[in-house]
Amino acid sequence: MMKQKPHGVREAHLKMLILLLLAISLLLFGVEQPLASSLGLHDDAGTSLTRDGNAVLASAEQSGPSLQERIDSASAGDTIMLPPGQYAGPLTISKPLRLEAEREGTAVLFNDTETTALHITADQVAVAGLQLKDEMVKQAPSVLVAGDGVVLEKLHIQTASYGIVLQDAADGTVRSNKIEWSDLKAAQAVPLARKGNGIDLFNTQRMQLTANTIQRMHDGIYVENSDDVQVAGNQIGSSRYGIHLMYTKSGDIRENTGESNITGAMIMASRDVQLVDNTFHKQNENVNSQGILLFDAHNVNMARNDVQGNRVGLYIEQSLNNTISANKLTGNFIGLQLLDAEQNRIHGNLFSGNVADAQAQNSANNDIAENFWDAFQGIDANGDGKSDIGYAVNPFFAGLIKKRPAFQLFFHSPGMVFLESLYQSDRTLWTKDYAPLMSPAGLPGTEKQSQSGTMTGLIGLILAGVSLLIIIMARRRT
Repeated sequence: MMKQKPHGVREAHLKMLILLLLAISLLLFGVEQPLASSLGLHDDAGTSLTRDGNAVLASAEQSGPSLQERIDSASAGDTIMLPPGQYAGPLTISKPLRLEAEREGTAVLFNDTETTALHITADQVAVAGLQLKDEMVKQAPSVLVAGDGVVLEKLHIQTASYGIVLQDAADGTVRSNKIEWSDLKAAQAVPLARKGNGIDLFNTQRMQLTANTIQRMHDGIYVENSDDVQVAGNQIGSSRYGIHLMYTKSGDIRENTGESNITGAMIMASRDVQLVDNTFHKQNENVNSQGILLFDAHNVNMARNDVQGNRVGLYIEQSLNNTISANKLTGNFIGLQLLDAEQNRIHGNLFSGNVADAQAQNSANNDIAENFWDAFQGIDANGDGKSDIGYAVNPFFAGLIKKRPAFQLFFHSPGMVFLESLYQSDRTLWTKDYAPLMSPAGLPGTEKQSQSGTMTGLIGLILAGVSLLIIIMARRRT
């Protein structure tokens, strides 16, 4: 007959068995979940999940590793989704992946160091929907890209440096971003000349810069030594040059809006540029303000641009073989200014409401015809809609201010206008429109004017008819 163990011994064994089972449970369930969480892996409900389908959902940094650690532990081709919250910079992305906010603007990358907030060194990286607060005054850009095929979209960058710099890159896209100079006191003390550019390209080819909004930067978009770049649908304000091209070729600048900059678009030492369907208004707060400036520019096609309310609408200097057509230059102090410009074709443009339609010096060798100048009174004997006498641009004032810049203060003063009318020497060397239009019909921006004129005429006829009817009825009564 076997002896039974005492009751106390059996109870002790039972407790040991329970503790053993509890330890095994902790090992199986209590450790695995924090481990998965530390890797930043969650399912749709926020619980643990291993990586599959190349998707990684990152939690807020307080509950796991830093964002940089998540990026470093991700595999090439992963997508890292950021829930709302604040994340610490700086960040470096050195592998192809996508970093995206779950909801646009709710994931904030905060950087208070003197280094770049977001540095992309790999090809085929995409960053979308983040807000970047990088407001320390410094030289390092907020975003620096040195990879090919990079996509930056729907970022909101508040900076006290450069916004986005792309250097030695190619075939990327920068679209639908908002870049603005910081409102912090230290940043506001920085003069315009020391600010960084909004989007800055150097030695970067075949880029697409589209639908970005840029405010209060040095140059809104600066492109140097970078070819085949498209700049389309951007809005730029309160900066030095809205769009600035240097040493580039085959640029495509279209459907952009520039307002209250020093100069809307500056094309310098560049060639084969398309500059079409842009709007540049109110570049007039500086003595050097222009809507569009071409300097040492060649083979530029400038067409259908709306240039209004600027100090100088279009300024062309030392530029050859450019085509200027179907542009609307209205309400500027000076519509067109030419200096040492030759072999340019200027046809079919509207110059209306400018204080002075044109100024020119050393620019006689240009093909200028069939523009409408509202300050010019021509004679059309054969009824072809073109004046039989040309519109000659008096070079007196342009030559005077080149020698004595201070005389700009007397622009269009009665005395200066009188002196200009007396100057008649070397008329064969004056810049001239050989066949100016007698009316603006068919030129850009005149359709609404024509419709408005027709409507005004109809209203006038109706009022005249009503008045005549009242007079007849009044006479019958008497």
